[in-house]
Amino acid sequence: MGQTQDHTQPLLVDRREAARLLGLSPGTVDNLRQRGVLPSLKIGTRRLFDKVDLQRLIDKVKEQTVDRSH
Repeated sequence: MGQTQDHTQPLLVDRREAARLLGLSPGTVDNLRQRGVLPSLKIGTRRLFDKVDLQRLIDKVKEQTVDRSH
């Protein structure tokens, strides 16, 4: 019924880990966040990114790349 999740991995990551996972610089992650391209959460003083949103960004970029190639 629901998706099985690996509970040994964090669901949220900081900007450095988000950048590492995306293969981008932390500054680029900040720019994407500020432009509203990459959602984030602020919990206390920490700015965190949902791994699901990172995957959505990848999927969106892939889709745009495919659309432009046709």
